[in-house]
Amino acid sequence: MTRTRTALPFRFSAWLGSAIILLGGGVGAVGIPAQASVPAASSESSQPVYPSASPSDEEEDDESILIPTVTSQEGKFYLAVTDAAIDNVDSEKIMNEVRAAVDDQHAKILLGVDQKPNNLKGAGQLVRGMLLFGDTDALSDDWLEDGKTQGYVGAGWIVIGVMLPEKPGGEVEVSVDPGRNVSEVDPGSKQEIVDAGKEQFAAGNYTEGISAVALSSTQELDAPLDQKISLSIALGFLAVIALAIVFVALRSKRRKAQQVAIEQLGKDSERWENSIQRHLKKLRDSKMERIETTQNLSSSRAIGEVQSQREQALHEGPGTSVVHTDENSTEQLSPTQARALEQKAEELRLLSRAVEVSNSLAGGPRAALPIWNQIISKHQEGIELLVAFLDGSGTSQLEVSRAARTIIVTHTDELEQLRALTKEKSATQSALPLLQDFWVLRDELENVLASCLNEAASGPARLEPKLAAKIRGLLTNSEVQDDDPISVLRRFVPESRGN
Repeated sequence: MTRTRTALPFRFSAWLGSAIILLGGGVGAVGIPAQASVPAASSESSQPVYPSASPSDEEEDDESILIPTVTSQEGKFYLAVTDAAIDNVDSEKIMNEVRAAVDDQHAKILLGVDQKPNNLKGAGQLVRGMLLFGDTDALSDDWLEDGKTQGYVGAGWIVIGVMLPEKPGGEVEVSVDPGRNVSEVDPGSKQEIVDAGKEQFAAGNYTEGISAVALSSTQELDAPLDQKISLSIALGFLAVIALAIVFVALRSKRRKAQQVAIEQLGKDSERWENSIQRHLKKLRDSKMERIETTQNLSSSRAIGEVQSQREQALHEGPGTSVVHTDENSTEQLSPTQARALEQKAEELRLLSRAVEVSNSLAGGPRAALPIWNQIISKHQEGIELLVAFLDGSGTSQLEVSRAARTIIVTHTDELEQLRALTKEKSATQSALPLLQDFWVLRDELENVLASCLNEAASGPARLEPKLAAKIRGLLTNSEVQDDDPISVLRRFVPESRGN
């Protein structure tokens, strides 16, 4: 970034005099001995030098001191050149030569250039004038209180003044004032900066000499990293470490979770495979009793489908196992394989149970009695759920309440009659007609229970969550329970519901 401004004039007024008195000073600037072309650092340069003369008459008061303002600035390097010296200095070339070196160090550098004749007492007063009247914040905030003891340049700044001679071949003065936290790399480093451009200055090449001085200041003076920047870096570093720790922890946790899932899948797969083998063996060992079926009865179609699927399962056999029990095996089940294996195990479990129910019903009164009792028990459970529903708040206002009361009365009587028939059936009589009677009753019961759930969800009645869960558990589309023979058989003829 480069910008050009006109040098700012400041007149010797009563205010300036007061400021100078507060700052103190009055000693000479760093100068070059008469025999040298470039000034050497003065031993008296530790005291601040500010314009301290007072006008003796009105004519002298009309003269002004020109303090250079920043004409070029890029990164941490600020170059201030007065109008008097601007024609002898190539600012752009200086900026190009020092840019990289300045970016690699921590201090901000303010370099001012002026040319005699002027009302300044050399490069030292040029430095002090830029501090007090310049357009940067290089002046320390506590210069009034601590300037005399700790220096006037702010922390992290290096201020350099270069005073060019009036005519070529004259002396060039250089003054260097580092901030209080800027230290010399080696003893005498400040003098190295002062002497850095003397060959170029002696040859009249002011641009190269100024560049040499600026470059030397980046090498001979050491400034600590700004606390805000260092704090930001430290916090950023800590944040990176924290993120890395979190990442490693999450990655480790994910790996552990994946390993646990893999191990669990292996255990589940082995369990499903064992279930498949066990139920296939059970199907082979249990000869299915043949029951004459008819397509006009739902229960009959269910029994016929059970017989068909048993024969198909035995014909297909166990198939190829996808379970690897070898701990050293690296092959794992895919999600699709796992779902297929689980589904196969469940299908064979239900088929095995359905075969048990069919064989019991075909085995005569004594063998069928446990199945009839389970059917009756489940139906009574449904009737009791209807009674609990009617006892709920607001259910009497529902339209379904009338049908619920009817089911409670009529089904209780019909269950008693059917229970008596289960004990009278002889071994030669088919159990399918009696099973169909229970089947139809179960359809009626479940239709009313489903209506209870639907109307309670949209009406004023308040249905307890536990009661609603029990009702859903009894409906045919819920999970199949082995102690509910009708729900087991219905899974083989799902379209039979309602017939």
